[in-house]
Amino acid sequence: MSSAQQLPESDAETETSVAEHYAALTERMEKFGGDLLACHFGLWGPDTTTDQEALVRANRTLVQGCALEPGRRFLDAGCGVGGTAIWLAEQYGVHVTGMTICEPHVAVATEHAQRRGVGDLVEFRYGDFMDLPFLDACFDTVLNHESFCYAPDKLAYLQGVHRVLKPGGRWQALEGLRSGAPLSEAQEEAHAIAQRGWRMLPLEPWRDVLATMEEAGFEGIKEQDLSTEAAASTERISKGWLLFTFLTSPSGGVNSASQEFMEATVNYDQGLREGVFTYHLVSGAKPG
Repeated sequence: MSSAQQLPESDAETETSVAEHYAALTERMEKFGGDLLACHFGLWGPDTTTDQEALVRANRTLVQGCALEPGRRFLDAGCGVGGTAIWLAEQYGVHVTGMTICEPHVAVATEHAQRRGVGDLVEFRYGDFMDLPFLDACFDTVLNHESFCYAPDKLAYLQGVHRVLKPGGRWQALEGLRSGAPLSEAQEEAHAIAQRGWRMLPLEPWRDVLATMEEAGFEGIKEQDLSTEAAASTERISKGWLLFTFLTSPSGGVNSASQEFMEATVNYDQGLREGVFTYHLVSGAKPG
């Protein structure tokens, strides 16, 4: 995630507080998704039967069409506690660099990678992905797994991604976006709650993302609307949270960061089901 993002004016936070917010969520992020360390939405297909299967389906969807041979170099921009990066190394033997603005997550992710036996394939770095500290043309693939929304300047970020990609390299992202439909007053409020709870910028219309990719120099640009597959996951999470809050005391033993994060999910789920939010795979290649 980027440290430079700004929240809605009424709830603006300092740059440091973004990292602090996710540091406070570390335990939840480690537990969500079990061994997958997958703090993201699952994708439910016709044969999906469990949350774990849905999370693996999301991982596989994120990298569909990428070259996944051992020796390939991936950048996981906004890597969280390392789940996607570790899974990629375990499954395909690729080298992965994970980058996060939340400094405590570097040690957490590194420990998990070493414990899982892929410490030689995965490294984690602290930094802002708006300023990628890498040589030109050094990655085969750059991924954003629900983290592109944190880029305050989407064009500048994608130009940076374009720079560090090898010719023919790919950028791929799974992301919550806007459908482009106008928002009602209630939907605007849901959007604001999601921004606060996830400490992110307003969601982008998906068509705008494709236009920005083209402006940044990508070709072979594709999108896939996965809203229905993601909605099965957001609905399950939302219902579980609402049941939890109904059955527990107002405090409930949940810290404020977790409460805000889950309220964001509930409101995103609402907008997803109402068709004003979407969930997309977007991808493009640097000309070879």
